[in-house]
Amino acid sequence: MEARASGGTVDPAPAIELVSVVAGGEGSTTRQCSSTSHRQAESSRRPMYQSRLQTWWASNVQPTIVSGANGSPSHHHDPRDYLALERTYLAHWRTASALVLLGVVGVQLFRLHNAESAAGVVFGAVTAGGGIVIVLAGGRRYFLLQKKLIEGKMVAGWVSIWIDGIVILGVIVAVLVVILVDAYEYISPGAKSKVKSSVQRAIRTKITETYPLLAPHIDEIIPKKSQLDLLKLPDRITLYALDTTPLFFQHMDDPLIPHLRIVHQFPSCFPRIRIDRGAIRFVLSGATLMAPGLTSAGGRLPTGEPAAEDADESDKRYEGRELNEGEVVVVEAEGKDEACMIGQLRVGTREVKEKKKGVVIDTGHYLGDGLWKMVLD
Repeated sequence: MEARASGGTVDPAPAIELVSVVAGGEGSTTRQCSSTSHRQAESSRRPMYQSRLQTWWASNVQPTIVSGANGSPSHHHDPRDYLALERTYLAHWRTASALVLLGVVGVQLFRLHNAESAAGVVFGAVTAGGGIVIVLAGGRRYFLLQKKLIEGKMVAGWVSIWIDGIVILGVIVAVLVVILVDAYEYISPGAKSKVKSSVQRAIRTKITETYPLLAPHIDEIIPKKSQLDLLKLPDRITLYALDTTPLFFQHMDDPLIPHLRIVHQFPSCFPRIRIDRGAIRFVLSGATLMAPGLTSAGGRLPTGEPAAEDADESDKRYEGRELNEGEVVVVEAEGKDEACMIGQLRVGTREVKEKKKGVVIDTGHYLGDGLWKMVLD
């Protein structure tokens, strides 16, 4: 083809070759203008690795799908198949993201429950690993089926389906194992050391000051000639024990708190409150003790007044002065004979009765926790 200028002379520009490339069905063509010699020169100047990379990219990552006439699907290349394949691959990413998010939430919840527990870390690692496996399986399926669709074939995706199923089943099993392990978790005591006689006398004095009603029983709890042992526990807790019997524990500079075995042995020597039946399962699972469990019909708080002579014996134990913030209190349960928890009040009982909501005891020693299950050799 010749290009002529307005004056009728031949334009010196090089001739342009028009190459017709068939794109699909009948009557559908695309005209591409290029110089054959220029294209060959560009190809010869490219490094070999770049040419191979571009070829791989065009074949696997961004292939061109050939359609029929007027955009209608051809016999072997329906664009809807490729769009469905992309949606399936994105579904793998969504599943993997959900698993990773589940792991992050699980780790944080386990840390809130017990900062020293390794169960949360194991759970997070399992879910994150499962997410990675699902992404890799989805990528393998995507590129394999894309290649087969270009060839006009189809491969059943049973491999990736089995991988996804095994990963999800593994995560479910991991959740079950972690829950069971955490339910039966116990505290492993650290190194044991002997308490000096001067320190032991100071501990006896501190106990009688904090719990005056225990004064008549102090020689029974800690005999003068006995030897107390000190054990370091997680979360900066110090445990004082006599031989293999745990007696009192202390968190940093907080008051000495008796072990529940001491509370059960001398139940009338401590201030008490009572929770209703509905709050029992929450307390025994380590949950925070909230005000509604104490202010409902089944709960009991100190009245702030002396007990009446005709009062029921079960109610007399809850009569007396109001308890202040920071005091150690024993938590009893409606319909139960023994205490189920002991801890420090975060708010006074008067404020609890006025507001009837909020946290009353955030952490405490309860039946079935690690301190209760701990065995001292």
